[in-house]
Amino acid sequence: MIIRHLLRSLLLLALLLPALASAQDFSQPAFRAVWARTDYPVQQGRGNHSWIWGPGPFTAQINEWYLEGPGQSRPVQYFDKGRMEINDPNGDPNNPWFVTSGLLTRDMIDGRVQVGNGEFIPLAPASIPVAGDPDAGFPTYADLRPYARAQPRLRPGDVVAERLTPQGRVPDPAFAGLPATRIVEVRNGYGIPRAFWDFLSQSGVSYRNGRFVQAPPLFDWLYIAGYPIADAFWVRVPIAGVPRDVMVQPFERRVLTYNPANPPRFQVEMGNVGRHYYRWRYELPFAGGRQALITVPPRDSTVSSPLAVQGFERGIVYENEMTVRLRTASGQVLTTVSTGVYRPDLAIPGPFATSLVFVAPELTTPGNVEVTTSSPVDGAESVIASQPVTIAGLAGDLARAEARARADLAARTGVWPERLVLRSAEAVEWPDSALGCPAPGQGYLQMITPGFRVVLEAAGRPYAYHSDRGDQLLLCEDGRPLAPIGAPLSLPAPGAVDTLPVHAEAHLGQPGATVSLELAFESGGLLRTPVTLLAAPDGSGLLLASIWPLPDMPRFGGQRAILQVRDQQGQLLAARLISLLGSDDPLARPVELYWLAGEQPQAEQRSIPRTPQIGAATLEQLLWGPPPGSGLSTAIPTPAEVLSYPGRGPDWGARVRLRSLVIRDGVATADFSRELRAYGGGSARVGAIRQQITRTLLQFPSVREVRIAIEGQTEGVLEP
Repeated sequence: MIIRHLLRSLLLLALLLPALASAQDFSQPAFRAVWARTDYPVQQGRGNHSWIWGPGPFTAQINEWYLEGPGQSRPVQYFDKGRMEINDPNGDPNNPWFVTSGLLTRDMIDGRVQVGNGEFIPLAPASIPVAGDPDAGFPTYADLRPYARAQPRLRPGDVVAERLTPQGRVPDPAFAGLPATRIVEVRNGYGIPRAFWDFLSQSGVSYRNGRFVQAPPLFDWLYIAGYPIADAFWVRVPIAGVPRDVMVQPFERRVLTYNPANPPRFQVEMGNVGRHYYRWRYELPFAGGRQALITVPPRDSTVSSPLAVQGFERGIVYENEMTVRLRTASGQVLTTVSTGVYRPDLAIPGPFATSLVFVAPELTTPGNVEVTTSSPVDGAESVIASQPVTIAGLAGDLARAEARARADLAARTGVWPERLVLRSAEAVEWPDSALGCPAPGQGYLQMITPGFRVVLEAAGRPYAYHSDRGDQLLLCEDGRPLAPIGAPLSLPAPGAVDTLPVHAEAHLGQPGATVSLELAFESGGLLRTPVTLLAAPDGSGLLLASIWPLPDMPRFGGQRAILQVRDQQGQLLAARLISLLGSDDPLARPVELYWLAGEQPQAEQRSIPRTPQIGAATLEQLLWGPPPGSGLSTAIPTPAEVLSYPGRGPDWGARVRLRSLVIRDGVATADFSRELRAYGGGSARVGAIRQQITRTLLQFPSVREVRIAIEGQTEGVLEP
């Protein structure tokens, strides 16, 4: 009965709407109904708002590739301001989300085309202006990428008084007095200025069930625009050839613009995101006559089997069929696969995706991934896309697999790598993605997977390692897979060369559990410290700790060590083989780290590995805190402070990290992650943080001045 009533309403709507929005313009009655609610009143002069979708669709129905849709596609239709989609034609048409609005702004900024609920094919971020005339040079969607999902800067009561330029954000107090720029709402962490929030929450005339009605609100703003994904900003762009100051804010689905020079009814408008996206996806990839575009693998990358190949084809290959192959620079074809284009219709571009499985050459060699098509007339082959790559050689891959297996077994057993006996090492083709060692109850892709089997011996016992030709390695024990013992450790890195103290970071165990962090030296010594696991943002156990040398410890440099994490029963949870340098090793160099002795800065001398990025390496040490028992402290937020900070956002990590250190013309700009904001305020603490960072960097002759940034922003950071 409900569906019959809806169909009757849609039929009535079709009879009442004028020819300009005729049934032929809308491929689905549900698309017409969504459009009519907000835009039919505008078309008829009854609405007091600007277009929400546009005068009507500018495309016919396009059945775009969508893995979860019937037949792996979904019907969509493009409008000036957005895209309508039906993900499940068999769903409830009375559900307000039966028709959805595409996340077009997000995808153009991120540089990826969505082809499933969680599946994307990369495409370069859109070099299309977000506002102004089509030939406006700045900003494009690609230009907004550094600012999307960055740390929010504006809170309720603040004003949008920054101009975005190619050099970054620049304060412009000329806009501070405009009431339209004041932040009145915060969603997804980002402040929404009054002009935009009034537009999103406005009441107005809507067209429903065949008549005009007053609708409070006019539309569901989250359905139409999505969440904001960046702070609002001002730009100067040409509009009809005349430079204008326009306030802009990107949302997931739309871009809002505010032009105070426009008549009040049109001061806030939605950008032409639908037309921009269509051009980005269906036209720009084929500019200059290009017939196809390979986006995966990246140009000049090193590849191994299996190799994923993805891209876009213009819509010209005969019956959607083409061939993807991998060829060495000398001309040898390693593999060829026939594949199809997921094309919405004839002569319309579409994405393609396939996988190449091949036997690697003996030595690493240059090559090309090629996309070819054959003429239906004479069968002549044409290469329509080519991507240069480096093909990893078999000998190099086998040696790498053996080295990784030795390092893992050494960490597990305490037997140093060169003392392990190599029983066998060979290239194999595993029958599936389980690499010949399936986990019980786990499903695997049934595809031939080239890889290696390495069998090592320790204390008379064999250990069989299975790997692919990439990064996957497992120890096959009693027919069951064991992940590398170092997998939970993100620090130290595999094969790290370090000095004491050694810093460790790992996700393992449960929050509140006590583990033992140990460093076993090749010479036989052992350092051990108990650690209570923190609660990571995802709820798992988190180890963030350091192993420090003892005051009377003998020389430890120039040897290897195994960093181990054990539970209270002594079971090994994680381990990694590293190399240690002594304080007087020529590969190490002394630096000074500034801590607090009471309220005064005090230097600690420490040796760290030499590196061209010595300033950054020194700051990294500073972020781990002072030696225990030294009486020194730090004002920089600790992991415990970061994790318990009331103002932390959903995208915060567990500790302060150094994003970059740039030294130019004597000015060092240290850019830290958003977690530095967990200092919580107070002029004394702000001053102490600045002193620690500044004094630590001023020890280097190339630094005369220090600037501190958070997430790329230097304005308004570390305020009391």
